[in-house]
Amino acid sequence: MSITVLSILFVCLSSALATTPKLLVPQHYCDNHFKYSILNNGSYVGIFSAPRTDSAVANLNLNWQATFEIQGRRGMFVGPLQAYPSREEAALNIMNGEPPQVWVQFVDITSELPKLVSLNLNGVELCSSAPYGLPKTRVTVKHHMFITTKQRRINPTTEVTQPLYQERPQTYGKYLQI
Repeated sequence: MSITVLSILFVCLSSALATTPKLLVPQHYCDNHFKYSILNNGSYVGIFSAPRTDSAVANLNLNWQATFEIQGRRGMFVGPLQAYPSREEAALNIMNGEPPQVWVQFVDITSELPKLVSLNLNGVELCSSAPYGLPKTRVTVKHHMFITTKQRRINPTTEVTQPLYQERPQTYGKYLQI
């Protein structure tokens, strides 16, 4: 009798596991510039990396555009593109020679992550994948990132009562704006 009960339990458990939805991670052909990730709260995100740039460049003007698709008809499934991991940390990372990065959070994902169909940076396509057939839902998100490094002027701290010569302020260091 116990073998029969165990067999029935095994069949029920197997069919329950077989019907449990699994998250589909689509192939995107953009491994150098995009990866799927999971936040600590369990949310799914996509992280984009630009090609490396020279951190000594005075101005970086980055226009990101990413197009995602999901099979079937859906409401919004992608949040806005944002500097990654935050504006402040992105600025520091770029100053330290790391490539600029942005991220997007996927919304209400239950069975399938959105498929990255194309990634463009400053009008140049970095990568693309074949689109889904119909029916599908397509979303394009954009983000403009303008980074300026400026020279700080530091005035001398010594005081001279009767200047014997004219001092000029010297330029030291850099800071970054996003």
